[in-house]
Amino acid sequence: MILTVTFNPAVDLDFIINDLRPGGRYRANVSRRSPGGAGVNMSIILARLGQASIATGFLAGFNASYILDSLRREKVFSHFIHTRGETRINVCITDVEKNVETRLHEIGLEIPSQDRAAFLKNYERTLGRVERVSMGGSLSPGLDNSLYAPLIRNAKNNSIPTILHPTEEDLDVVLEEAPSVVKLDYQASRLDTRQGVPDGKIDAFMARAETLHRKGTEWVIASLAREKVIFSSLKGAWIAEGQSSEMLYVYAVEDALLAGMIAAMTERASPEEVIRLAMACNWECATHPEKFPRDRACVEALCQRVLLDKVA
Repeated sequence: MILTVTFNPAVDLDFIINDLRPGGRYRANVSRRSPGGAGVNMSIILARLGQASIATGFLAGFNASYILDSLRREKVFSHFIHTRGETRINVCITDVEKNVETRLHEIGLEIPSQDRAAFLKNYERTLGRVERVSMGGSLSPGLDNSLYAPLIRNAKNNSIPTILHPTEEDLDVVLEEAPSVVKLDYQASRLDTRQGVPDGKIDAFMARAETLHRKGTEWVIASLAREKVIFSSLKGAWIAEGQSSEMLYVYAVEDALLAGMIAAMTERASPEEVIRLAMACNWECATHPEKFPRDRACVEALCQRVLLDKVA
């Protein structure tokens, strides 16, 4: 069982249109509603990969009922703290003619101190039921990145690996705690995806990964380009590559990457198999404007197409 923590869940509204222009008025070709937030996304993707999870975090208002019902339908367990206000709404407009996604995100709930305390107690109790913890995404107002330290330490005290994809502003605090797996974003890994992947950038990533490995972090990951991800582990480092012409969309692909990785690690796969399933999950999610990978079979069909280049 995997625990996913979503500090700032959302209801995601997706509109798919042709040729978005400022000031225009459009009727969406397709519109969808789905539960969102990094941990919630990962729980749904894990379920589609055949892995059970418990989703936790903070929910409020009318949108809480929708999210909980959606998670039940996806066969995801939930154990959220209910707080005051209304869970936020995020909007993604996908222009399929230009393959461009435009996003609008609400800031989220103001979390009072008593609800933060209730969450910490709930988290501690839930650790006894899980074997891995994943957390990441934005923090709600009223929360700060000092929340990460007790969560990671508590998991470590229970010998439970932690998987984190922090925002850049929370990165330094998170890295001090040496979680088991860290996903760096483009800015955090200082990689310029518009100019290809210069060797110096890879060297800089590897130096940073080595520092984290010495602190106890088992895996460090960063995206080099839409179709290229670098994985550094205690057993070596690889660049994994998909087919760029098929990877057109980016909505939730980072969550898909980590969910695929967690699923493979839970299944005790080898490092190469972990990377293949993670990259294939990312790839499958990027082939269509729908937010989640469709199912395990679609993901596995791409595993052997992933190109692996061992770099260390």
